[in-house]
Amino acid sequence: IKPLSTETWSDFTSLMQSDTQCAECWCLNHRLPSGCPTGLAAREKMRILIEEKEVKGLLAYNDGECIGWLSIDPISKLVGHDCISTGKVGEWAIHCIFVKENYRGKGISKHLIENAIQYAHENGAKLISAFPIPEENRGKFPVNEAEFSGRFSTFQKLGFKQVENFSEFYQRVELQVE
Repeated sequence: IKPLSTETWSDFTSLMQSDTQCAECWCLNHRLPSGCPTGLAAREKMRILIEEKEVKGLLAYNDGECIGWLSIDPISKLVGHDCISTGKVGEWAIHCIFVKENYRGKGISKHLIENAIQYAHENGAKLISAFPIPEENRGKFPVNEAEFSGRFSTFQKLGFKQVENFSEFYQRVELQVE
């Protein structure tokens, strides 16, 4: 596991371009208000945000190949959709998880989340929120899209507690890290 940085940009680029949806979004829809750029414009905006150290996240590797991504940021930095702050000081949010298809089901997401908890805590987090899709709603989403929020059961195994049904599709889960 390595943090996202200008040094890992090429690995991140390779990973995002390996998936059609990732290559469109570049994990910007939570970072920017509605109408955020897509495709190459999104890639360029993400590169700039990384250079400005405005983006936090972790990359997972297997034998030197970048195989996974988890985006975690102070929730105050997430002005886009779906990540609504509780207003608590030190709140961070896990808002995107992507694992290459042939590595899914092997515990990569769990490993990324475990490392994200430690990473966020070391950087001042007191509370981590996430917004997984309940199992009963996963079928309403395209397969890859249902994976981007992580699995409720994985968060639950790591100590996250369900605090509310955030919407008809998402559950809000939280973990105190103080």
